[in-house]
Amino acid sequence: MGGQEFIPSSLDKIVRLRRVLTERGLEQVQIAVDGGIHAQTAGPVARAGATVLVAGSAIFNDHGSVADNLRELRAAIGEAKTGSRR
Repeated sequence: MGGQEFIPSSLDKIVRLRRVLTERGLEQVQIAVDGGIHAQTAGPVARAGATVLVAGSAIFNDHGSVADNLRELRAAIGEAKTGSRR
């Protein structure tokens, strides 16, 4: 079922997992997050260390075209990685 809420406490878990993977020389291991990914959560999730973000409702909805919604998500992720703000 789509449209689930993101669980904010997951950010700490992502950070800890990324740290453990890095300490063990496993930087190439992907961390996927599914649930509540949208323009407001994508940046913090990517900054925490996730490398795969599953976003269904944020992309396929009545608020914008698929292309526009993808552009918004990519911008949020890009801003999180560079530290810039809109």
